[in-house]
Parts: sequence; structure tokens; C-alpha cells
Amino acid sequence: MEKKDFCRRVDEDIDRSRETWDAYSYDEEKMSILFRYLVNTYKDQIDGFCDGLRVIQPYEIPALQAEAYRENIKKMVGRLEGFRRNGYQNDGLLEYYLDLEHNEISMDVDFTELRLDIGMMETISKYEKDEIIEKLGEMEEICSKVLFKRKKWDLMREYLVWLSGKDVEIALKILPIFFKINKK
Repeated sequence: MEKKDFCRRVDEDIDRSRETWDAYSYDEEKMSILFRYLVNTYKDQIDGFCDGLRVIQPYEIPALQAEAYRENIKKMVGRLEGFRRNGYQNDGLLEYYLDLEHNEISMDVDFTELRLDIGMMETISKYEKDEIIEKLGEMEEICSKVLFKRKKWDLMREYLVWLSGKDVEIALKILPIFFKINKK
């Protein structure tokens, strides 16, 4: 396939994927078809296209499968867009992805804003959102207590262990909270 045709295909697939997402994002069957199409079309064409995708378990209930498909498709469409912004080439693509990934971390985090931010994340399940929001409430209570910072640290330590099991994007949002133990 010529480069011009391949570029047009990428553009069309981005548009088609977005349309399918908008119309059928909670339809497990439609998401499964789109997922398989994108994987089969681009796995050998775009470096790292399938890296870090969530494993789809055939025995999971359809709602959980649809959630995994949604998460994967969102990543793949983002990679297609990154590939396009990188001039439809693999050269320099990893560096491009790494530049995109390095977000500034806000050290002045607010619990309310953080809850809203977590609540708006589309890449995590409702169960995980509820768990995180519950833990944030517990952490806020500890941070607001009038205690020596050593005592606050002892109380917060278990949350650091809990956070170590979370995705890096979630962990980077929550980590600055641990600096609140040093404030009144």
C-alpha cells in the first residue's frame, strides 16, 4: 500500500472509530468488532500499537468486556492520532509518545478537585472510582486532624501501599496529597 493510501486509511479509521465510539461505546459487540479491526490493521504497521492493552477475558460479563474494549480502543485511537501527528511515521514515535506522557504534576492538589477529576475519568470502572473516592475521604480526614506530622505519616502509610497498586496516572494525581501531612 502506498504511503498516501495508508495515510488516508489512518485518517478514515480515526474518524470511523470516533463515530462508532460516539454511537456504540457501551455495545460490547460493536466495540469488540472495532477492537479486532484496529488490532489486525495496525499491530504490524505502527510501533507499540498494542503495547499495554488490557486483556479481554472471554468469561467476563459483557459489561466488563465492553469496559475493557472501550479502554483499549481509546488508547488505540490516541495512538493513531499520535501516529498522524508524528507525520504518519514510526521514526520518532516513541519519543513523541513519551513527550505526551510527561504531564506536569500539581503539588497544590485539592481533595474536592481530585474527587471530581477521578469521577470524570473514563478509563476506570465505577467500582474503582468509588474505591478511590472512599480512600480520598479517609485520607482527607487524616490530613485535617491536628496531629504531629509523624503521626499523620503513620496513619497515611497504608494509603501509600494501596496507591502503589494503582495505575500510574491515578497514582501521580494522588501522590501530592501525601505532602499535606506537613501542613496544618
